[in-house]
Amino acid sequence: MSLSHLKMRHLMLIDFLIVHGTIHRAAKLLSITQPAATAMLNDLERLLGLALFVRSRRGVLPTTAARSLHDKVRLLLNEFGELTATVQRISEGREPVLRVGVVPQAFVVHMPQAIERFRAGGGCALRAEEGTTQQLLERLFEGNLDCFIGRLPIDGLPEGRRPADILISPLYHDEVCVVARPGHAILAAKRLKFAQLVSEQWVLQRRDSSVRRAFAEAFMRAGLLPPEPAVETATYNQNLAVVAHSNLLSIVPRSAAEQHQALGLITIVKFNLGVQPMQVNMLMRASSRANVMLARFREALIQSVAAAPPTARASRKRPAP
Repeated sequence: MSLSHLKMRHLMLIDFLIVHGTIHRAAKLLSITQPAATAMLNDLERLLGLALFVRSRRGVLPTTAARSLHDKVRLLLNEFGELTATVQRISEGREPVLRVGVVPQAFVVHMPQAIERFRAGGGCALRAEEGTTQQLLERLFEGNLDCFIGRLPIDGLPEGRRPADILISPLYHDEVCVVARPGHAILAAKRLKFAQLVSEQWVLQRRDSSVRRAFAEAFMRAGLLPPEPAVETATYNQNLAVVAHSNLLSIVPRSAAEQHQALGLITIVKFNLGVQPMQVNMLMRASSRANVMLARFREALIQSVAAAPPTARASRKRPAP
């Protein structure tokens, strides 16, 4: 019953105090006086029965209780902000928006077809945002995205995030492969070995990418240190562009490589890296399980994966739920 008396301004106060560390700054952001902010904090701690901040002459320090609450507070504030934006859009006669985070290769392969199915089935407007797995997962947990399409990080969820807070829907597997420009000398090798690949020049994604980690894993399983890249990029799309116009090799998702090979830009090298295909999922917060538009979008994704041409889905069969 006491929690029912919580107000958005209480949550904003917690967030401002943790981020800025002073009651003076929090009061200014809330457009109230410092004594009023102090009184609000006292009321809040009394309401919750928790000591949230330790006061000092230099400002305030959050207690363990305040830090434990901060993630949920940020989520509620972001969700409220999105609710406000949705009300505004509806009042102006515009559609609500589904915010989708997606890694680049997932967008290229199945997203266009899924978007068409979703919209044809009465889906709302979409706003797609690209980024790394870690960036998009954090934005999902913070309430800045409604769902995320991509791979779970090898290291697991970000620190402090609980598996019970998300729902995972498996979509498909995607392999990685070595690519070169058409006519590259390495394509003439009959029995290509890892030792030969070590001496080649490479363009690779950053070390924290799952594709780069798969690259390192493949060489280490062969008892070799992975070669350092001559060029390091942010995305596999940049790698493909470099490969098409140079003698550098790269490792990229097979789904993307097949599309570029069909255009005559690159050639997939016939070499088995021996790494497990990467699992691509749709992730959403457990608290969003009743979201009708998310459920409709998930179904559109699953149908698009199932309807992919046989050559496109041969190595990316959707695993059983």
